Amino acid sequence: MDALIYTRPELSFARKVALLRRPLPSHAIEGGNFRQWAAAVCSAEVRHRERDYLRVERELGVDVPRWDFPNNDEVGQFDHERHAGIALLWLSTLQTHESEKRTPWNFLPWTDWKRETRAAWIAKRRKLWAGFIKEVRAYEHARKEAGL
Repeated sequence: MDALIYTRPELSFARKVALLRRPLPSHAIEGGNFRQWAAAVCSAEVRHRERDYLRVERELGVDVPRWDFPNNDEVGQFDHERHAGIALLWLSTLQTHESEKRTPWNFLPWTDWKRETRAAWIAKRRKLWAGFIKEVRAYEHARKEAGL
């Protein structure tokens, strides 16, 4: 089938990439907590998406300049890869938020924060955790739906 893809001019570049892409094989990671597991699995998916896109680009004989199209590896990405990337964005935002507790911008230790400030911080942390968990679960569901 791959040979047929190269010779079909009616297919767009994005469609050819989508047809040639291969998902990351099953990956069972043991140990660690949920955050560590999710970070490892989602990072592996995003790295695979980038490497597999470069493989397809080479097979098609195309060299897309990264400077002009920095997110071009998202062309032809699988749904589970999209959720993995979004989960990593939620995790990054969550970790940045959590760092404010350890090194607050106002140079006050957590115990000296006003009650309202701590409550707001905790509420935001819960929202960020919920977003992260939602995307990780969506990632797992998308992989399951794809039969992976």
